[in-house]
Amino acid sequence: MESNTRTIINYSTWERRSNFEFFKNFINPSWSVTCDVECTAAFESSKKEGRSFFLKYLYAILRAANEIPELRYRIEKNENGEEIIVLYKNVSVITPINVGENGRFHSVNIPYNKDFGKFCKKASEIIEKIPTETDPYAAENQVNGSKHKFMDMILVAANPGLNFSSMTCTQSGPHGSEKPLINVGKATKKEGKIYIPVFISVHHGLCDGYHVTKFYQKTEEYLKEL
Repeated sequence: MESNTRTIINYSTWERRSNFEFFKNFINPSWSVTCDVECTAAFESSKKEGRSFFLKYLYAILRAANEIPELRYRIEKNENGEEIIVLYKNVSVITPINVGENGRFHSVNIPYNKDFGKFCKKASEIIEKIPTETDPYAAENQVNGSKHKFMDMILVAANPGLNFSSMTCTQSGPHGSEKPLINVGKATKKEGKIYIPVFISVHHGLCDGYHVTKFYQKTEEYLKEL
């Protein structure tokens, strides 16, 4: 992964200042949507090659998020406890991995790499080293326990057995989620093509429908290349 940088936004000249101020004190400033994403090429090539379809769509989603600045804005606090807006150069992905019966999982943090081969290699190494008995929220707790609590990540969960058309999500704070929350469902065939439902929840002060539309377009575009 490229070295990360964290830029504190000049709030007085920030182009989204009016958007953020409108939504920031809402009881719930987050909004969400679920859309079907066409993934025929990636799904069929995964079966043919014996490769992980999960890693393919995880990569496509993470690459799309890294190419849209509005999905890399975060609300943080400075050393004086004052609220600031931060833009990260790149974001990693936290994802829960099934490790046992009855839905047991362990969350891992996988770094972004634009090179798909390198991304998969690193992801596989991280997944293979998951301890058998450990905290399922290890990746999240590592972030929450950090002195600075940097939020340079998105969360992507997979429900490969569930063909959902909508979803709600938890909020990590009283005023919306601190990072984009994404969930991917079961791959199904419709009229000869294969689709996965992809849910995303974002803070409306940081991200609008235009940017989420770009996220879906890019995710589908990269799935066609895999």
